[in-house]
Parts: sequence; structure tokens; C-alpha cells
Amino acid sequence: MKQAILGWMMLLQSFLTAHADPFFHDLPKADLHLHLGGAYPKSYLFSLATEEQKEKLEHALSSVANRVAYSEVFTVFEVVRQLVDTEIKVQRGVEALCRELKGDNVVYVEIRTGLKDLGHGAEAYLQAVLAGIEAEKSNRFTAKVLLSLQRNSSLESARKTIDLAIKYQSRGVAGIDLSGDSTVGDVLTIREELVRAKNAGLPFIVHIGEDPREKDQLFLLETLQPQRIGHGVHLMPQAKEWILNNKIPLEVCLTSSVLVQMIDDLEEHPGIAMLRLGHPVVFCTDDPLLFSVTLSDELFRAHRFGGLSLEEISEVNRMAFEYALKQKA
Repeated sequence: MKQAILGWMMLLQSFLTAHADPFFHDLPKADLHLHLGGAYPKSYLFSLATEEQKEKLEHALSSVANRVAYSEVFTVFEVVRQLVDTEIKVQRGVEALCRELKGDNVVYVEIRTGLKDLGHGAEAYLQAVLAGIEAEKSNRFTAKVLLSLQRNSSLESARKTIDLAIKYQSRGVAGIDLSGDSTVGDVLTIREELVRAKNAGLPFIVHIGEDPREKDQLFLLETLQPQRIGHGVHLMPQAKEWILNNKIPLEVCLTSSVLVQMIDDLEEHPGIAMLRLGHPVVFCTDDPLLFSVTLSDELFRAHRFGGLSLEEISEVNRMAFEYALKQKA
């Protein structure tokens, strides 16, 4: 417990220090692991909320800041869903998010989102996300979409997601994100749709190693041959060996890993050790709203707690652009 409290205090202290160092902000950055539901700017959500809803959102965010169990963090997304409940609110929220990312000098981002029906069908939701991105696109900022599936998605939901991912593959959708609570559901239920997506040339990003109870790690790696791995904190030996042998880039989200209690201290993230072994690693925010973090913060913490020199930070940051998904023309 003492070690966990110390890690949390160090995290708070580093937040203040990160904003005082322009080096990290001034780097043009790529955020490759960002979930839309946990990324809408707080100011935008407050513009939609009643006083009661503001209080509810503040309470939810405060619970995360005080560290919550991995499985509990998913309840926070329900508050956001209540506020962003129409396609136009989604579009404006994506626009607000893109502007906030630009403010942190993020020039490329892959935004992950599951499909939702807000009254006009799942395709209308996807079109709203893409419209928000298009409105903020410039020669200094590019965003792509990853459509998210969960291990407990129904076969019908998976089929609809894959259909739209294929349809919009050259119109802003860059791939599929397998995410959600990794301890819930049986991925075999949607295996045929995952294989169909793979056969259609859709790249996969897979959340693995969020919880030590996961049992499908090697199956997912061998079946989907993912382009990148999300988190990778609690890897089974066989899965870790597969990832290392195949040089699959690891998306390291330092702050979220501490706040949802995957690790106690920033220095403990196994991605740091893998990076030291020469394995490809990229630092990401995960859910910047939930974890009150920017990509500049994450790079600073990799420097301060991961022991990376400024030259190493620059190189890791540069390589993030190499690990980005290559969208079909």
C-alpha cells in the first residue's frame, strides 16, 4: 500500500513538472492509442451538462484520479454516453478533441471508438466521427479511426462493425481495435468475423495484458497477427515471446496503467524494460479525459521515471509515426 501511495504522489508531482518543460510539448507527436469515449475535452462535456451531470462527471473523474480497479474504470464511460447522445454532439465533440490535440502539438492520431446507434443507426454515428475529423483536418493534423470490438461483442454487432470498417476502409477507417474488459466474454463467439476482417486486409490492434486472468492472449496473437499491442502489462510467457520474436510494437500508457492499478509505479511498466531490449515501443494517452493526461505528459514521465534521455524520447517519438497504420488509398 505504501508503495502504491508513493507512486500516486510521484505521478501528481510529475504532472506539474511536465507542463513547465517545453521540450515535450514542442515535439510534433503521434498518439496511437486514444479512446474517443474517454477523450472528449472536459470543457466540451461541461458545455452539454446540467449542474447535476457536472457533479456526476467530476465525481467519476475524481474516483479515477484516486486509482480504481481495472474493471471499475469502464463505469465512467456511462457518464459520457449520457452527455454525448446525438450524432451532432459526437461530431462537435470530435472537433473539440482534435483542437485540444493540436494544442499539445499532436499532428497525427488514431481515434478508437465502438459503433453506437444514437437514433439514426451505426453508420450515421461513424459518419459523425469522420465529419468531426474532416472539419479539423489540415496539412499539420491528420486523424484516422479504428473501429472497436470487444471480446463479448455479439456476432451481429461484430458483423456490422466489420461491414462498415470494410466500406469506409479508404474513407478514414484504418483498422480494427479489439478492446474492452479483457476478462469478460469469449472471443471465439466472434472469431469468424475477426477472420473475415483479417482476410479483407483490415489491420488489427489488440489490447492484451491488461489483466493477469486473460486466457486468450496467444490465440489472438496467432489468429490476428496484430500490427500493435495495447498495454501488454500482464503478458503470459508464450505471448511475450511471440511479441518479442515478431517485433510487434507495444503501446505503453504509463499514467492509465498506474491509475487503474495494472502497476503500482511508473517505473514498473514492463514496456520500459522491453524498450531497453530494443523492442519497439510507443507512448500513448489511452483516455486523456479520464486520466487527465496529455501526450506531452506521457513522454515526460517516460523520461523522468523510465530513465529515457531526451535523445531517446525524440527517437521513440519519431518512430511512433512509423508504427502508424497505413490506410488503403
